[in-house]
Amino acid sequence: MLPKRLQGDLPTSFYAVAFSGFLFHMGASITSPILTLHMRDVGATIFQIGSILSLQSALLILLRIPLTLLARRVGEKRMLAFAFLSESVAQLLYGRADSPAWFWVIPAVQVLATGTFFQLATAINSNLAPESKQGEALGRHMTIMSIPSFLGPALCGLLVSSLGYRRMFYISFTFPIVGLILFWFFTRDLSLAGTEVPAQQVPTAESLRALMANRNVAVLAFIRTLYSTGNNTFQTLFSLYAVTQLGYQANQVAALFSALGVANTAVKIPIGSFSDRVGRKQVLLATFTIIILVYLALASFTGYATVAVAVVVFGAAWGSRATVEWAALTSLVKPEMKTLAVGFMEGFWDLGAAAGSFLAGVLSGFLPVPTIMLLMAAVNAPTLPAILLMREKKGGDKT
Repeated sequence: MLPKRLQGDLPTSFYAVAFSGFLFHMGASITSPILTLHMRDVGATIFQIGSILSLQSALLILLRIPLTLLARRVGEKRMLAFAFLSESVAQLLYGRADSPAWFWVIPAVQVLATGTFFQLATAINSNLAPESKQGEALGRHMTIMSIPSFLGPALCGLLVSSLGYRRMFYISFTFPIVGLILFWFFTRDLSLAGTEVPAQQVPTAESLRALMANRNVAVLAFIRTLYSTGNNTFQTLFSLYAVTQLGYQANQVAALFSALGVANTAVKIPIGSFSDRVGRKQVLLATFTIIILVYLALASFTGYATVAVAVVVFGAAWGSRATVEWAALTSLVKPEMKTLAVGFMEGFWDLGAAAGSFLAGVLSGFLPVPTIMLLMAAVNAPTLPAILLMREKKGGDKT
């Protein structure tokens, strides 16, 4: 798929998984800037939108670990195939929705995709990479899978004015289908050693207790939850705020999301390699300091150019945080534990996402969005002392 000199000593199957993930994420990314706008057009209130998005995260809290354990039993490749189909059907249903009632059902359809895909794909590619290059490898993996975060909104900005919201969803549902074809063709002979294990070796409740007892894992879970709370509050409110209060056009909002995605993607390979050398703790500390400053900026800025700068910096911080968090986590666990560990950590994202989406719906009823952004800065402030509690090791991975 790539010339050998560009593969970075990683197998072709690594890139097959990553590029199929690119297509999986394109489905949702091409409609992400307009999702809440579409929901509002169909008749949902901001409170309903926040509650619906919170419901999806709540379902993930309940089902992510069981779905991950199920994947270990039925086969991760088979479960990934179901995830592609689930995401495609969900996008099609969004386009078909003609009343807010539809939006309460779609999360139940989509949960098989959102509850399995990321941790399975990430664990597979982590296990296909050398232990000494986890930061760089996951930086490459996440860079490829993050390209939709700017390409999708860019295509949305180009097409939404002429096609409208519904047709954008009709386009988006085709991407996961193509991703499934790519994944199945290029991994049909792939042996997922270390990821697909016999049922008797499936991690147990004891494995979860061991994870939770690790100080660094506990810190990563804590900061991930707080970050997710702020991020999902921002994601729920920003498009509506930008269009209805700041006076931006839908294609301008899409351009901002695209710029965020560019920054998110561009930083991942260099920050992954950098954290391999200097340690995860220092990078996380700087990243969360920047995140807090961005929320303070978004509470004050209203001009398109200044908001764009804040959004780009937010994207870079997002990409840096994600890459270093996953590199830190995968360096702490054995290969057969990575799928469960990633699913476990994703559960804390879901917890924050449920809280953030719900807070967005509730707080917007009596607080202006700039004040809510100040609250999100305060929510993320405890991450800094928490990161200082992380243990560092001599040599190799420093978390």
